[in-house]
Amino acid sequence: MTRPTPIRSSMGLLLSAALLTACGTSTPTAAVPQPGAGSSAEQIVTVLNPDPALSDVQLAARHGGTLVTRTPAFAVIAAADTRPLTAQNAGLGVVRERNRGALSLPAMNRVNAGSNTIGGQGVNYWGGGVAYWGNGVAYWGGSTTLWGSGVAYWGGGVNYWGGGVNYWGGGGQNGTTVANIDTWQSIGLDVAQTRLGANGVPGAGVTIAVLDTGVDVSHPMFTSSLTPQDTWYDFADGDALPMDDGTFGQDASGHGTEVAGLALIVAPGAKIMPVRVLDAQGQGNVSSVVQGILWATDHGADIINLSLGSDEPVEAVKQAIGYANDAGVVVVASAGNAGTEGLRYPAGHFAGSALNLAVGSHGLAWNKSAFSQYGALSLLAPGEELVGPAPGGRLAAWSGTSMSAPVVAGAAALALSSGSLNGADAVRRIQATATGVDALAANQPYAGKLGAGRLNLDTLTRP
Repeated sequence: MTRPTPIRSSMGLLLSAALLTACGTSTPTAAVPQPGAGSSAEQIVTVLNPDPALSDVQLAARHGGTLVTRTPAFAVIAAADTRPLTAQNAGLGVVRERNRGALSLPAMNRVNAGSNTIGGQGVNYWGGGVAYWGNGVAYWGGSTTLWGSGVAYWGGGVNYWGGGVNYWGGGGQNGTTVANIDTWQSIGLDVAQTRLGANGVPGAGVTIAVLDTGVDVSHPMFTSSLTPQDTWYDFADGDALPMDDGTFGQDASGHGTEVAGLALIVAPGAKIMPVRVLDAQGQGNVSSVVQGILWATDHGADIINLSLGSDEPVEAVKQAIGYANDAGVVVVASAGNAGTEGLRYPAGHFAGSALNLAVGSHGLAWNKSAFSQYGALSLLAPGEELVGPAPGGRLAAWSGTSMSAPVVAGAAALALSSGSLNGADAVRRIQATATGVDALAANQPYAGKLGAGRLNLDTLTRP
C-alpha cells in the first residue's frame, strides 16, 4: 500500500504531505545501514538532534566510536570504549547504553532442548508427515503427509500451500488454522476472512516486516508471500539471507518462522519482509535492531512486528521506532512473558501512541494468559499453543506474547488492505472494535490493565 511521505522534525512531529509541499521541504532518510557496524561493541551511544555541522566522521569521533546510522533527529554510534551507562532520564541529549545482547525474546518462547515440548506448555511439534493433534482430534492422521510435495490439503479437496497461503474465504482452512480452529473462530477470523475475501485476498497490498530470528524462506507456507529478495537483510550475521538458523527444537530456532506464519494466517494476502536481528539463541544487539527498523521503514514496510524486547528502556530503539512512525509505519510489540505488571520495552513506551500497539496474550476463554505481562497494554490477542510453520517444512506450536503480536500485526494488515485507512486509523480501529474482557472473573484482578480488551476481527472488518 502507499502512504504519505512524512518528515521528522527535532520534536518528532508528523507533518502532512500537503505541508511538506507548501514548505518545499525534502524528506530526510536514514543513513544506509552499515552491515556489522556495532556488532562487537559493548555499548551504544544515541545522540539526539546531532549537530548538522558535523560530518559523520566528526560526529563518531566526538563520541568515541563508529557510526551505525544517522537521521536529522538522532544518530547511533557503536562505542569503542566502555564508560558508565547513562541514566535514561538524564536529559542531556546523549544516552550511552548496553549494546551486545541487550534485546531478546521473552524466555517462555524458547523451544525446550531435548524434548518434544515447546515453551514448556507440553505441546508437540511435528514434521515429516507425522500427524498433529488439537483438542484431542488427529488431523492428517495416517496416510496424508503434511506439506506433501509442497502441497497439503484439507476439506473437500481444496488445495493449500501450493501457491502460498489460502484462507477461509476459499472454502476451507489451511493446516495451521485447523489446529487452532476454536481459537481463530473465537476472534472472528473465519467471519472476517470470508467477508474480506469477496474483494480479494485479505491483507493484499500490505507489507509486514518481521524483525526476529529470521524466517525459513524456503518453507512452503511462504511461497509467493515474501517481499522481493532485495528487501531482505540479516543484521545478525551481516548478509542478505535472513534465514532462521540453528537447530530446531533448541534455543530460539524457529521463532521468527512461527511469527511470520501467524501474521500470514490472519492476513494471507500480505507480504512478509524477513529482517533478521536476533541470533539462534534469541539474543540481539541494539545496533542490529535499530538498523533493522530503519531498513524495514526505508524498504516499504507498512507494519513492523517486534516480538522481542528488553527489561530496560532502550533509547536507540525508541528513536528508531519514532523514525518508523514518522513514515506512517505501524509498530506492534509483545508485552513480555513474566506474568507481572509492567511491560517489556519497547512495548512499555507505547502508551498513548497513535501508531504503536503493545500486545498481551489471552487463551481460548479470553482470560489473560498466566504468563502475559499486563499494565499499559493496547489489547490482548491469542497467544497459547498456536500452531504455525517451523523450519524444514514442519509445523510447531508455541505459546507467548511473541505469538500474540503477529496476530495483531495481521489484523492491522486486514485494516490497511481496504485502502481507506492509514496506519493511525488502523490502530484506532483495532482498539475501538476490541471486546472488553475486564468483567470476566479471571480477569477482574487485572481490570483496567488489559488495554481495550481482546482482538475482535469480526467487528474490525465490518463496514
